[in-house]
Amino acid sequence: MNRQDPLPDEDRPVPARDVADLAVRYKPAILAFLTRRLNDRVEAEDLAQELFASLSRRSGTQDIQDEARYLFQAAANLLRDRVRLARRRPRIDSEGLADPAERLVDELSPERIAMGRESYAVFLEIMQALPERPRTVFLLNRFEEMTGREIAISLGVSQRLVEKDISRVLTLLRERLR
Repeated sequence: MNRQDPLPDEDRPVPARDVADLAVRYKPAILAFLTRRLNDRVEAEDLAQELFASLSRRSGTQDIQDEARYLFQAAANLLRDRVRLARRRPRIDSEGLADPAERLVDELSPERIAMGRESYAVFLEIMQALPERPRTVFLLNRFEEMTGREIAISLGVSQRLVEKDISRVLTLLRERLR
């Protein structure tokens, strides 16, 4: 740093670097960082690869002020995303049962098929017995995925009336389908 230059060298914007150059310089440290947190070298390598692949898709690296900080923050973000994803998806191991907790098993026994057909018949009876507006409101909401406001506007009724109709139909279905 000279007298006219107020910024020390480490605070200067880093000139544009090739992603391959960044990977060569930072990959061992990124891998160590990810491996310590994951306790899985293969998973850490996958995330590091994903990090550098996403960096290569960027328009450029010239706007990165602090390469190390940027890369480690991006790696931490990938870890957080991976944890969120793992919470949403059941883990399927390559050995043993694919669903050890049997949460995904949906065996269609003859008894379940008969119960489903009976419930469907009751549902159809209820729908046919309903007055036209509540039936239309319910079908638009549940099958056409329209909001109460959209239904109210399209039918020319109040939103409160639409909400009451949906509530009444749901209550009726709950009572009859038990």
